[in-house]
Amino acid sequence: MANRNWASAGKLYSMHVKPLLLDCNFVVDSTNGNGLGIRSLKGPMIQNVFMHTTATPGAGNSSPNTPSVVVTNPNPTAGTILIQFQDNYNRSLSGFNAIVSPVSGTPLTATTAGTPVIIVSLGTATLAQWQAVGLPLGITPAVGVAFVPTASATIGGSAAVEVAAAAGSGVMSIETLGDPNTTNAPNPMLNQGYGAYVIVQTRNNSGAIANPADGSVISLAFYLNDSSILIQGE
Repeated sequence: MANRNWASAGKLYSMHVKPLLLDCNFVVDSTNGNGLGIRSLKGPMIQNVFMHTTATPGAGNSSPNTPSVVVTNPNPTAGTILIQFQDNYNRSLSGFNAIVSPVSGTPLTATTAGTPVIIVSLGTATLAQWQAVGLPLGITPAVGVAFVPTASATIGGSAAVEVAAAAGSGVMSIETLGDPNTTNAPNPMLNQGYGAYVIVQTRNNSGAIANPADGSVISLAFYLNDSSILIQGE
């Protein structure tokens, strides 16, 4: 199992003997030349996230335990997300997710009162100019900041914002495929190059399995147990 010194300053109270919470986020990018189907993966102990790619499937991160073993994207069908962990675990207890919609792709140099926007370019606009169109006091202008404008006006300084894509991410749910407890402890002697893995699939508003729109940010969290000790009720 995962033999690490886990940070616990924030405390995680549970009746489970050794509960762990892993999380990650990444940008869906099916055409990226890296061949992973995603980019900008962030998350401790998450070795790889693979999605469908239209490029040549690329190599992901190698495990620190087997650095010479190359782990390549198997290029799952659109709408499938394969998450590989660095380590094995005893049980998968639960999980949750969130989706950030991509932007429209059309930069705007002016705001419309009441229409939420995301900053995509700071230009040379001053803090006062941002606040004049509705950026709340205490918020520092930065790419990615969302706010609701209070004025219909040009921002100035060649700054730009965008609204969210009209269809959003294009997906309505993220569902686990199969039982992750059957893939949480592969035989480490076989040098597969990674530890436990989970497969999830995304579905659109008609229920069909479909890829999120490129540019969507997916956040996934996994509530795991790293102890073989079972408590009453398990």
